[in-house]
Order: sequence, then structure tokens, then C-alpha cells
Amino acid sequence: MKKILGLLCIFLLIPISAFSQYYVQGKVTDEKGIGINEVQIYLYRNGELVALTHSNTNGEYRTGKVPQGKYHVVTSCVGLTSKEDSVTIAQDVTLNFILETRSIMLDSVVVKGRNSRATSKGHIFYLSKKAKESGNPFIALQEIPLLYSDPVSESVRSSDGQSMMILIDGMRVNSGISPIDPSRIKSVEIIDVVGAKYMRQGVKRIMNIKLKETSLYTYTQLSARADYPEKSYFATPKFEIGNSRISLYGDAFFSTGHSRQVNSYNLVTPMLAKEYSGETRSKINDYDYSLMTKWRITEKDYLAAYIQGNASKETSRNISHGEQNENIITRDNTSDYRSHLFSATAYYKHIFSDDEEMEMYAVYSDNRADNTSSLEENVNGKGGVNTQKYSNDRKLTTLTLDYSKDFDNGGSLNIGNETQYSYDRIENTGIGSYTFKHHRLNEFVFAGYNGMLTRKLTYDATAGMEYVSMKSDSIYHHYFRPRLSLGMYYNITNRMSTRISYTYSNTPPSVAMLNPFNTSADTLLVSHGNPFLMPSKTHSFGWNASYFRGGLGLNASISYGISSDVIEPVHFAENNGVLLTTYENMGRFRSLQLKYNMSWHVKGFFFLMDIAHNVSYYTTVGAKKHFTGMLILSKKWGKFEVRTVFSYQNYINTEFSRTKNYNPESNLRLSYNFTPDILLSIGCTSFIGNPRSKTTVSTGAYRNFTHSTKKTFTPWVLFRWSIRKNDKKKIELENDIMRDHENKIKL
Repeated sequence: MKKILGLLCIFLLIPISAFSQYYVQGKVTDEKGIGINEVQIYLYRNGELVALTHSNTNGEYRTGKVPQGKYHVVTSCVGLTSKEDSVTIAQDVTLNFILETRSIMLDSVVVKGRNSRATSKGHIFYLSKKAKESGNPFIALQEIPLLYSDPVSESVRSSDGQSMMILIDGMRVNSGISPIDPSRIKSVEIIDVVGAKYMRQGVKRIMNIKLKETSLYTYTQLSARADYPEKSYFATPKFEIGNSRISLYGDAFFSTGHSRQVNSYNLVTPMLAKEYSGETRSKINDYDYSLMTKWRITEKDYLAAYIQGNASKETSRNISHGEQNENIITRDNTSDYRSHLFSATAYYKHIFSDDEEMEMYAVYSDNRADNTSSLEENVNGKGGVNTQKYSNDRKLTTLTLDYSKDFDNGGSLNIGNETQYSYDRIENTGIGSYTFKHHRLNEFVFAGYNGMLTRKLTYDATAGMEYVSMKSDSIYHHYFRPRLSLGMYYNITNRMSTRISYTYSNTPPSVAMLNPFNTSADTLLVSHGNPFLMPSKTHSFGWNASYFRGGLGLNASISYGISSDVIEPVHFAENNGVLLTTYENMGRFRSLQLKYNMSWHVKGFFFLMDIAHNVSYYTTVGAKKHFTGMLILSKKWGKFEVRTVFSYQNYINTEFSRTKNYNPESNLRLSYNFTPDILLSIGCTSFIGNPRSKTTVSTGAYRNFTHSTKKTFTPWVLFRWSIRKNDKKKIELENDIMRDHENKIKL
């Protein structure tokens, strides 16, 4: 009986201890032991500001009660060095600090709130009062120097060009940034040291937006754009309604688009000389929808489920005239592509504790596509029509489990697996009718660990093993492929960091590359896949350094890759003049990239420059170089903004082909925000000229030259109306001290 009563007492005490709250107190002194007045003491938990207080005339301080758990404590005082410490609170804690005098030469000093801080994995930013009152989350995020946020396109990207995943309150499955009222944003965390769970997706950076609770919010939006004279347009309605516990989100997208392209083609083989030119006109109709429900069952359990679908239709026609072996040739090439996609996703996250969690999600998708291409070719008035009709039905199921745990020493463990099964069925009812079936099973198991050698030096190591089993018609093979990622991240200062990395990965062939049947309607150009292809393997080495201060951001990187068993298209000229195109694992390939990025925010002006020099080393043809660059300029005057974008890549290379681009792509845009919720924007694409290119394919005695001009000069107008409403009383800060801190933040 005593044992039973004892156990009951323990169980009764567990919830009491779980919700216990304690004080953090102590004294701040100088080197001589004299108490220092007005020292600010910050308590952060998981990157969020939980409490803020300041010392009295004796140097003594005491926070309000805070829940038990792990905290990061920071001191700040003008003229004195800052101190930081980590503490686990399970009872009242006493922390004393000794601050040293810092030499400063200022006529006057303005005390400002702390708008950012470095962590072992990146940086945490706190938005200013002005940003939170902007009414638009994409305008608010413009304060963060590591991001480029565009309110017109409603997109956010890493300013240094790194691929970035967006989390909301740490959740991967969310409704995105658009429904968020900026007044609800607690903090924005930029994570540069990503976990092992993101390795297969190639994620290099994560943005995690943490929100304050609200009892009710609603969001509706309508966007519409029209392009003239191409008569293209789209319309997008969106909505979300709910609270911090449960919500429902939905959107739809309707669009139609037209395009024109002028091209010329020249083919030379020992048996054939062909030259023709013409114009291609295309039309695309696209319909998308999605519906998502999110439910925070408890403080530790989160469930999300959504469905999405797409239906599209694309038609094109090319009419060309020319010569073939000095005979007159006419060509009429048409294509019709229709696709339908449906997918369903279920996502669940359980938080065991502040430092331990598990994620699970399941995805099912069904994608069906029908493609019909027809070519009528006449030489001196004689010829015929060749038609290819094939349909593709792809079913994909993915099951994922991720477990992660943080340790008191600053390290974190991540283990998990992903199981994926796909089935493809390609049926051809045109020339050479056939049915191609492909089954693929992928099983990927991984484990990763992030650790701290010092407070500023972090390392991460991830290892995984992938098992692949494939059956392409009657051809069956399977293999194991390891994956490895190593990196070290060093926060030199709060604004400057550097990283070195190594990854070993493999890229499997696509189903189209494995299909052994011909998919071309041109009797002189035969194209088919190779069912015996194996994945390519790549070793990648990288170095990156970044610096930001105020609105200035600088980034430089070097990457070097060594690939083997690279899948490349190969061309063979047959004796009858037919060109055969297929794929092979071509052996070794090396690449080098030198990249520099600069971004600058100042007084409504934004400048972004991204340039890269790339060298590709091929086994048979040696080195090929190309340059890429992008320039973004924008300026705001109150509610008015002008923005222009230029992007250019001089060459696109493969082992046997080169495409030369003659002028950059360009966009010009003028925008006016009548209110934070009502936007009107006008602009045009290719305002400095239509993009032109020349593609040369050379292998053996075969030569192919294609000239292309995209008719993309198009004026357009965009209108967007968004309505965001929140219960303001529920998202106020908890006390006056924290509210005063927020008001001091100025960027």
C-alpha cells in the first residue's frame, strides 16, 4: 500500500512540476565589484524572448517567473562588454555577471533594442514596431538583411541564392507566409546548419517564422493579372480562417498564356543536309487548387492534412519552310499535352519535450498525362504524316519518419527514414505501339548529429544509406547507394560567419531516360531511353563566407564537384541519315563555381547583385566555361515602388552541345500600394529586347545548328486585394517591459 501511495504521489506531482515557474536573479558588477545600474538582462527560449529586466542601482536584478526549461541569458549595457550564458531552470536560479569596460569614442549614445543575435545554427531577428504595423508580411520581412522579400510576387528568397525552406512555428506543412499578419510575428530565425532530415531535398537554409497566439483571425485575397497583346491572364483567390489551435486554408489558380518563338534549324550529316525556319505558337491553360486543415491538438501535438490538384492543357504549332538536299521542304508540327494531378498529404508532429520531437508524414499522388505530337513533312510536295500518341500514368506513395533530440551540450541528433514507391505506365498508340511499365522502390535510412566544439564553432555530420529496386519491363536491377554530408560552421562575429562542407550524393535516372522505346514523331530523329542506366555519383566540396551589417549583406562561395557515371545524351548518325539520341553513363565530370553575392537595403532602395563563374570539365572535350549574373534594383517612395530585374547566362553547356545566349532577360515593374492590402502593379517583360540564342550540337560527323528568338516583350497589369483581420487583444505582449523592448527596436 505504501508503494502504491508513493507512486500516486509521484504521478500527482508530475503535472505540478511541469507547470512550475521560477525566478532568475543575481547581481551585475564591474571589475572592482561595484554594482552596475541599468544593465539589461534578456532571457531567450528556443530563440524567443521570454523575459526582460534590468539591474537596479546596486546591480541587482530579478526576472518575473518563467517556466522550467533551458534558457539563453544575455546582458547588455552601453560602454560595457556583453555576456552570455546558458542555464537550465528547474528551481530559482542565481546568476552573477562581471562586465568589463569597453573603449568607445562617441559624442552621444542611443540605447536601442537588440534586433538580432547569433546562434550556434544561424541568426534570430526581431522585427521593429514599424515592420509589425506594415500590415503586409512580405514588407515586414524586408528588414532582414539575409532575405529578399518581394511583396508583389509574394515570394521570399535567400539573398545569397541558397535554396531555402520556410517553416511556420517549426512546422514543415503550413499555409505559407501570405495569411500572416505581421503583428503576430514573434521572431524570424534563419538557420544555416540544417538537420539531416533535409539532406535529400538539398535544403541549404531554413527560415522559421514564430507566431504569437491569437483567438481568431481571417484572411482573404484576390489577385488578377492580364498581359497584352498576348492575351494571357491569371486569377488567384485565397482564404484562411481559424485561430492558433485550428484553421482551414484554401486557394485556387486559373491561368491562360500565349507565347511565340521564331526559330531556324540546320542539320548536316554525311547523308543529309537540311535547313528550315518558322514560327512556333503555343497556348497553355492551367487550373490549380488546394485545401488544407491544421489542428494543434495539444501544445505538443500538431496535425495537418491537405489535398491539391492540377489540370493543364498545352497546345503548340510550328510551321516551317526550307530545303532538304536542295529540295523544297515544308513542315507542320503540332503537339497537344494534357495532364491531371491529384495528391493527398497527412502530417503529424509530436513534441516530447522542449528538446525532443518526432515528425511523420504520408503523401500519395496520382499524375496522368496524355501527349500527342504530329509531324507532316513534305519534300517537293511529297510526304506524309507521322503521329505519336502516348499516355503516362504515375502513382507515387511516400512515408517518412523523423526523430530529433537536442542535448544540453548544444548538440542535436536526428534519425529517420523515407520509404517511397512509384509506378509508371507509359502507353504508346502511335508509331511502334508499346506499353512500358516501371516500378521503383526507394528506402532511405539516415542519421545525423550537430555539435558545438565551442560557442561559435559548430559541426554537423550526416550519413545515410539508400536502397533502390527497379523493374523496367522485364529488366530488373537493384543497388545500394550511400549518402554523406559533413560541415563546419563558424560564427566569427554576430554579423560574420563562414562554413566549409563536403557531400557525397547520387542522382538516379528519370523514367523518361529509362524508356527504351522511341518517342519522336520525326522519322529522321529517333529518341529513346536506356533501361540499363545507373545513378550518377557526386563528391562536392564547398566554402562559404557571409557578412551583414545593417542593410548590407555580402556573400562569397567556392564549390567544386567530381561526378562519375554522369548521365548524358549521346547521338549516333546511322548510315541511312537517321540520328539516334539516347542516354549513357558517360564517366567522369568535374565542375568549379566561384560565386559572389551582394545585397543592400537603405532608405527604400534595394540592390542585389549575384554573379558566378562556372567551369565544367568533360572527359572527351575538356573544359567549358559559362557566366551567370542577376541584378535587381528597386526603389520605394512611400506607397510607390519601381523595380527592374536583369538575368543573363552567356552559355549553356553539355558535353556535345553549346547554347549561346545573346541578350539578358529583363523585367520592369511599377507598383502602388493604395493601402497595405490593395496593390496595383504594371510592368513588362523583355523591355530591352527579346531573348535570342544559338544551339550547336556536334558529335562525330553530325552537326546541328538551331537559332531561336523568344517573342516575350509583353506589357502586363496586376491587381491584388488582401484582407487580414486578427483579435488584437490576444496578440499583445505579456508585460510592459517586453512591450517597451519591442518599441525600442529600430533597424
